[in-house]
Amino acid sequence: MTTEPYTPDAARWDAFVEWARRFYEWEDFEEAERTYKLEIATALASAKAAFLDDHANWQTLLEQAIDHPRNNLTSGGNWRLRSNFIELMRANRALIQRALHSLWASPDAPASDRVRDFVENVGGDLGVPESMASFLLMADGAEQHAFYASRPFSRAYRFTGHPNPPRGAERWERYAHGVMFLDELIRHGTAVGLNIRDRLDAQSLVWCITTKDYSPEEWPSDAVDALRQYRQSEGEAQEPPAGDPEPPRQPSNWVSVAEDLMWDPAQLAELVADLEDKRQMVFYGPPGTGKTYVAKRIAAEYERAGGGAEIVQFHPSYSYEDFVEGFRPKLTGDAQAGFELSQGPLKRIAKQAAANRDATYVLVIDELNRGNVAKVFGELYFLLEYRDDAMTLQYSDEPFELPENLLFICTMNTADRSIALVDAALRRRFWFEGFFPDEPPIEGLLRRWLEANQPGAEWVADLVDLANERLTDRDAAIGPSYFMDPDHELDDERVSRIWRRAVMPYIEEQCYGEEEKLRSLQYDRLLSELNASAPVATTPIGGEAASGEAPGAGAEDSDAESAP
Repeated sequence: MTTEPYTPDAARWDAFVEWARRFYEWEDFEEAERTYKLEIATALASAKAAFLDDHANWQTLLEQAIDHPRNNLTSGGNWRLRSNFIELMRANRALIQRALHSLWASPDAPASDRVRDFVENVGGDLGVPESMASFLLMADGAEQHAFYASRPFSRAYRFTGHPNPPRGAERWERYAHGVMFLDELIRHGTAVGLNIRDRLDAQSLVWCITTKDYSPEEWPSDAVDALRQYRQSEGEAQEPPAGDPEPPRQPSNWVSVAEDLMWDPAQLAELVADLEDKRQMVFYGPPGTGKTYVAKRIAAEYERAGGGAEIVQFHPSYSYEDFVEGFRPKLTGDAQAGFELSQGPLKRIAKQAAANRDATYVLVIDELNRGNVAKVFGELYFLLEYRDDAMTLQYSDEPFELPENLLFICTMNTADRSIALVDAALRRRFWFEGFFPDEPPIEGLLRRWLEANQPGAEWVADLVDLANERLTDRDAAIGPSYFMDPDHELDDERVSRIWRRAVMPYIEEQCYGEEEKLRSLQYDRLLSELNASAPVATTPIGGEAASGEAPGAGAEDSDAESAP
């Protein structure tokens, strides 16, 4: 890897080193930031020795080192490192053995070469393999081989004006770039009388300075406020942002949301837990199954709890410049036409989430599959998978990262396109939740809603169920939302109009050329079959249906015998 020479920005480096001094003089720095890392390194050294001597207990020792009670290096923001590595080691012990051998068996080889070999052995299965490699290298001495995670280093580069790794740098090159930065921090400190003893302390100082809201409890409030302003400015001197204070965060009430949606609370709780785990999810299914409604309701609950939400809809003309950032026409002060770089909804909500990391933000992408997803997402494909990394985008020089507290909920209409046709890269980055009328939580939803809001109209649910049985294709099923309108009474005339104006055009598109199936799905035909199979009403009133029965149930129906 070659790096371009640069002239350090003395003012920015001086500010960064000054904050390093303040943290280094904190009397609890040793215990808070160094001691436990040396303990982990000792445990890793024992696991390494057992591994190289081919002792049977090397895997147990390694898992114990990773599970050290104070290990926040492979947990928290880097939570995938621990779980992914242990799962991979248990599932593919031989692969991990090869990777560990490449990392530990040649201690005299350059660390960057060893990290490269480790990364090449494990591939992308660990999510951020260079971070795991740096963690395991602590077995050879944490003082020299400090832990690397891209997020604090990317922020430190911005704070000091230090260049980012070259565009397209390999993972091991980004690790080597981070080590180079630690050495430069040590040199800048030495130049002004701050003697940082080793890379371990340098790495700890980088983390302390760049981590939001982290400061010693005993620091006076004016020092904490100054540090907060420094972090917000990313090294640039500026006034603290004006505006009203953020409202206090409220706890989410998912039981109430489940009641509003008429879902089983346990099903919604599982869905939300999976969403927060993966952080990006696609709701897929036929039209009218409530995908967008549920996505918006979940987003609104996070917003109510102190976070934020935004919704966009993809379509064939939607572009990267619309979604992420791009140049837009603008009249200059002298009324001349020009262009300015404008942020799209993705960058806007990411900025909000980064400024309020204690809350959760949601970007809802409606009709995901109507856009050219790979073209619109651009670098987002990488950033969705590697939340710990930052990338330089197409139109701006500043590195961009996706905050961990930003969730994505996308909706996808399977009547237009099956998820089997979605490219593998997208499927790997998202978890999927199906919304189908024949399975929970959508199964029975229309009936539950009718019972609560339109008692006596439960026959509409029977009508829809019968039609879906005829359709046979669950991706083309009729969703309940067509009939969940609290502002209109669902009588025979109203349902007939909905069927004729909304449902049948959709069915005709799905069943083009299948004339017999289309005839069997006509409203009058389906209604006749329901009436023929319904129990006889004992006390019909004014010719209206008894509670829960289709109109005309119990009377002779001239078409009943002709139904198939």
